[in-house]
Amino acid sequence: MRVTAIDRYEIDPGTVTEWTLAAPERLRRSSVPPSYNQRFHLDTARTQGVGRSVWMAGSFDVPGQPDPDTLRRTFDTFIRRHDALWTGFDVHPDRIERHIVSPDALGLERSAPREFTDTTALRNHLRDRFTRVCDPLTFPAFLFATVERDTRTTIIAAFDHTIVDGYSLAIAVRELSTIHEILAFDPEATAAEVDALLGPAGSFMAFCETEHQAGREATVTTGDPRVRAWAKFYDDCGGTAPSFPLDLGVEAGRPVAQASDVQTVLGGAESDRFEEHCLRAGGTMFTGILAALAMALRLEGGPDRLPLQFPLHTRRDPRWENAVGWLTTSAPLTVPITEGDFATTLVDTHAAFRSALTLGGLSMGQIHAGVGERYRRTRTDLFMASYIDYRRLAGSERHGELNAHHISNVTVCDDAQFWVSRTGGGLSLRSRFPNTATGHTTIGRFVARLSAVLGAVAQQGIAAPARPSVAVRVREA
Repeated sequence: MRVTAIDRYEIDPGTVTEWTLAAPERLRRSSVPPSYNQRFHLDTARTQGVGRSVWMAGSFDVPGQPDPDTLRRTFDTFIRRHDALWTGFDVHPDRIERHIVSPDALGLERSAPREFTDTTALRNHLRDRFTRVCDPLTFPAFLFATVERDTRTTIIAAFDHTIVDGYSLAIAVRELSTIHEILAFDPEATAAEVDALLGPAGSFMAFCETEHQAGREATVTTGDPRVRAWAKFYDDCGGTAPSFPLDLGVEAGRPVAQASDVQTVLGGAESDRFEEHCLRAGGTMFTGILAALAMALRLEGGPDRLPLQFPLHTRRDPRWENAVGWLTTSAPLTVPITEGDFATTLVDTHAAFRSALTLGGLSMGQIHAGVGERYRRTRTDLFMASYIDYRRLAGSERHGELNAHHISNVTVCDDAQFWVSRTGGGLSLRSRFPNTATGHTTIGRFVARLSAVLGAVAQQGIAAPARPSVAVRVREA
């Protein structure tokens, strides 16, 4: 699955048709509270306004020009499987109310087709429509679109972030493509038969209830070792979340237009070698990437200890494995860097990573409540690095055949964030950073440096840690 941003999405022009939910006559109030992630996202949307549409989309191709009735049934079947798509929110300064509608009351409306002959114009149109419809303060906050051509059609499912995370997009691509194939082959197939073939979907609403109940039952104090660890992490970051350590030409708390960059940083065979070297040295692919990222920043003038946060999915319970929703949390990590010595940096990073994993079990809401005034929010964004190996997700063996993409919106930001994704083609890095001259220069140099560090390890291997001697040295540019 190729991870990209809408301004870099490679899509051929064609005829665009949208499929949106008809506005239901009424939504009833639900007692299920928003998850912590949803609450944070909705509060930010209410107070900031600009750039609030943080939508994400999954896309894939099917041959020819699909039958409209088959498409309608495909989208309807998918909606009925996932209760995250049945709800919206009323957001007030003092409360957030969830509303829900029965899936039986939801109907899809098909737009008039619109022809595009230019890729840039098509991307701009899709961005505008997704931004308008996938608004967290409206319902529904998602839509489906098709881009038809003579020999193939691209199907796109776009959602506000309150509804999905990155894993959810992979689930959406797998299920939508499978449902469409089933219904195209057997138009008489029932929703129950499709569900039996796909397996249980999982309820995101049930996850929200479980998270809320766990938060009410758990007593979290400042003496909790997990709270103490987070408090120390924030103290080390100056009483706030970590920020990218190099100049991006933007003031904290004053976001500007976002820039994005997508590059392949290691090929397929190189990625295999890099992972093999990291495993032999006592690390993993992810901790190797973090070590390389930290060393690249150090070579660009960054610190010798790099604090950052990384997302973790919360799908360990089989009930949530195939749920569409936002099921992630965050963990703190400080990477200690031994200059010029990748082996030692990797070992220390892996130890820090293992320690960070022991801090699970609490939501970010509980953490911030426990930390109290030792944490203050100074930036809109935070410095984070994410890693996902799409090869391990169900349906990934077809991502190449389907031309599957994970597409993100381009909004505003005041920090840098990075998503590393692995496919059979290697490692890809998506960067999100302020669209300033300084930001482009800084991120350009950093990404080039990171590619050099990763490439050096893949080619040279990793010697045993031996302070203070150098195991893998990357030359100064």
